[in-house]
Amino acid sequence: MIKISNLSLMKKIPEISDLDMEIREGETYVLLSTGRSATDHLVNIFLGMEKNFEGSVQVENIDILSKSESWREHLTFLSSGSEWPRDMDVGELLSFLKFNFNISETAFAELYVKSNMERLLPKKISELKEVEWRKFLFSICRLKKGKNFIIRDFVKGMPPDFTLEFSKGIRQMKKDLCSILYLGDDVFFALEIGDRIGFMKKGKLLLELPASRMKKMNIDELYFQFLSEGG
Repeated sequence: MIKISNLSLMKKIPEISDLDMEIREGETYVLLSTGRSATDHLVNIFLGMEKNFEGSVQVENIDILSKSESWREHLTFLSSGSEWPRDMDVGELLSFLKFNFNISETAFAELYVKSNMERLLPKKISELKEVEWRKFLFSICRLKKGKNFIIRDFVKGMPPDFTLEFSKGIRQMKKDLCSILYLGDDVFFALEIGDRIGFMKKGKLLLELPASRMKKMNIDELYFQFLSEGG
């Protein structure tokens, strides 16, 4: 479970103001927003890079500002812009993630065969196609034992078959009782994977809807009201 209570970050522009959100087990919450500034601040809070905030942020009922940092083993952050040294061998990265994510030998062996990993290991990260890179990250991160995920903009610019594969992966993660916070700006994709959908603008959560209800509404109108730059 991921829980955000009365979160405010007033010294950044745009500020985050009085954000309340709870992502339960087996649920995907899609937080839609224009630009990336507010969500960048939110991600930095979860990564421990921003600690000067008001309110509470918890992972598995552990406050991320508490003395215990055991919450880190329960949380995985996944972004299309994940920064790794581009001259690093894929094999080196795989070994690093396998150790740090505490991936079992059985799970690793299954992924190795299923993903034809042998073909990728000798390559540098910079030599991978973007779609290969994202498939690699998504597959590895799903093997981490933690059940809480923050995923940002992971299908943007990708071909339809990747988006379909990613959506299937999200559905399986929900069956495995993972809690998923997806950050993006695609209102139509939000309906594909989301159970609840929130609209954030200038750091404030203006509207939150169950996806089932949102499907009956005028999506274009919601987009122009909450997500267009001129709205």
